[in-house]
Amino acid sequence: MTTLQNLQQTLHRFVETLRRRRQLRRELVQLEAMGSLDAVLADAGLMRSQIAPLIAGCAGSRELLDQMVTRLGVDTRQLPVETVRDMTWACTTCADKRKCRDWLAGTEEKEYRTFCPNAAELDHALSKQRPSLQA
Repeated sequence: MTTLQNLQQTLHRFVETLRRRRQLRRELVQLEAMGSLDAVLADAGLMRSQIAPLIAGCAGSRELLDQMVTRLGVDTRQLPVETVRDMTWACTTCADKRKCRDWLAGTEEKEYRTFCPNAAELDHALSKQRPSLQA
């Protein structure tokens, strides 16, 4: 991949991140205006104090988690809903999304366990789903 392509991808990600954050803020304001914000947050297992980190990390987090579990061969349908929710939140609040993207692209040499906040959950899921292939 050329430097120009890398720059284009970075700019695209940046613009997409801004767009998603703006959209989420708009939706949260609408929910607040309708008096539904607290109920929606409760349904998602979140509190108002988690709104700022949610907005900050919303763009691309779930996609990264989906790519990570696919690459590792974890079937999230076999996991409890709470576990998937917690893993999604850990990914959302992760400060090392660049390392994750690099690892998923095959350019990061470190093992995911060195940077992923979901490493223990992923390893646990793998050990339960494929007991003969201990990680």
